[in-house]
Amino acid sequence: MFIPLEGDGLVSIRRIVALVRHENETAIYLRDGSLLATGFKPETLGKRYNAFCKEARANAAPLRAQRNGGKRT
Repeated sequence: MFIPLEGDGLVSIRRIVALVRHENETAIYLRDGSLLATGFKPETLGKRYNAFCKEARANAAPLRAQRNGGKRT
């Protein structure tokens, strides 16, 4: 899954090694050694991730129902 960042930015949670809050920024350390910075607190990133997942499930529900002949999975 992905964590939405500012604007249209997304980062895969599989790429993240650590989230470190420093003053007014959160550093996002990635597996490849690169670093992203965001103004969001780690708690806010968690909430954004949960909201993103919830929206994705809601958007996928009609497709799942259609694929399964109306049966809920």
